[in-house]
Formats: sequence, C-alpha cells, structure tokens
Amino acid sequence: MNIDELVARINGFSELALSEKQVFINELVSIHPTLNLRWGPGWRFRRARPLRPDEMPETVDDVIWRKGIPARIGRANAEGSAVMYLADRRDLALREARVDRSWVALAEFEIRPEHAIFIAPIGEFLQIVRTGRGFLSSDASEGISNTLNTCPDREARPLIITDAFLYEQMVGHDDYELSSYLAGAIFKKLNHVSAIAYTSRRQFGAINLAVKTETFWDDWGLRSARRAYAKHLALGFYELSQVTGVTGVHKSGKFKWEEQSSDEEAVHLLNPLYVPGSTEP
Repeated sequence: MNIDELVARINGFSELALSEKQVFINELVSIHPTLNLRWGPGWRFRRARPLRPDEMPETVDDVIWRKGIPARIGRANAEGSAVMYLADRRDLALREARVDRSWVALAEFEIRPEHAIFIAPIGEFLQIVRTGRGFLSSDASEGISNTLNTCPDREARPLIITDAFLYEQMVGHDDYELSSYLAGAIFKKLNHVSAIAYTSRRQFGAINLAVKTETFWDDWGLRSARRAYAKHLALGFYELSQVTGVTGVHKSGKFKWEEQSSDEEAVHLLNPLYVPGSTEP
C-alpha cells in the first residue's frame, strides 16, 4: 500500500467501527507478503490445562483442544472455531493457562518424523529490522534483512509498517474480535499454513502457536503427558510436585499411568509418538 495512504489509515484506525477495522485488516493481509517458514520433525511444544484436585486425565482428548462444546473466542480463533494453542516452554504453557497453585495436566506435542509444517510468524519482519534476528527465522534472518535493506525506503517502509501494525493487532491488546479475525484471514490466505506463531503477552520473549485442529494429527504426535501440582514461584517461573506420568497410550487414546507419583520432574517420553489409531490395542 502506498505509504501515505497506509499511514493515514493506520492513524485513523482507532476511530473506525469494528466491521471497518476488520475490512482494513483483511485488505492488508491480502497484499502483505506474509512470511511463512517450513519446520521439520522434532520441534516440540507444550500445553497445560488446570484440573480439579480429584481429576485424572483419562484419554488424549483430555489434553488437547476441548471437544464437544463450542469454542469460545480466543486470540487466534473465532467463536465456535477451535485451534490448538501450544507454548514453546512448560512455564509458558502454565502461565498462559493462568495457573497459580493448581493441579494441572501437562502435555508435549512434537512434529512427527518425516513430516513438516508451515508456520506464519506474526511480526517477523519487524523483529528482524529492530534486532537483526527474527523470533523463529534463525539463520534466515540475515537473508531477510539483506532483502529489506536492498529495497528503496518508500518500498521497504510500507512493508515494515504493515508488519508492525498486524503484529499490534495480534498481540498488542486483548480485543479478540480483531486478533482472531487477523488469524483467520492469514489461514484463509495461505491454505498450506497450519500454524500461526506469536509472542506471548504473559511471558516476555516466549512464543505461542495456534495450530489448525482439523489437520493437527496429520503432522503432530503426543510425546508425553503428566499430571502434577504446579506452584507459581514468581515472574512466570513454576515448581512442580506430585508428578505422575503417562507410560503408554492405548489405540483408543486411553492413558496408562505410572503407579506412583514423585517430586522429580523427569518426563516419560512416549516412543514412538502417539498418533490416534497408531499404538497398542
């Protein structure tokens, strides 16, 4: 978009009605060169869910997105349309679940061997321009930076400003009507993208993923699951106690739990990864 028009419309954005804001977001997504990265096998992300004191997760369905009830609107999903929210670290998963002192279910999910997914990281251009390195693009950051630097200013600035604006709509506030609309527009634009990555508002420097549920098990598997008592120490750091791990998963998805809990934080890794219908009868 022409920089003069772009700046004028961004500066007037707060005065628009919700429907007009969504139209503008959709317009920018449609013309913005949305960066997306290919991630191969082995990447592992986490999910946490608070439990009642007497609750013991019984199946894989107890540690994924909630089934059987309409999804509430979230940062990356419209009402009635679920995504699988994952965190790059255990403590972030607990923080995102608003855990203070609670029993929790903790699960780790990993991209399956010989599989790959495409992830769209929101604000990656902005991060590279400001720090020299993207959230997720690693060594590719230099190439992206060089490409931006070869563009004339009046071509590069609209791209960077648009990226900064879309990043702000995703994580700069808690108006899910805007952030979920943005996520939906990106998924609609790029059918091959199955996950959107964005920085956490609750944990500095941490990354969340919003993954499409309809194709989740095509590329991901369950690597571990635990039940534990989680205590928030301070500043997003947690301590686990009374940890009980899943030692196996039946083909039906039913968990097999170890017999005794422990205060050790060792994790029982499922090998191979559990994928629905792939393991013991």
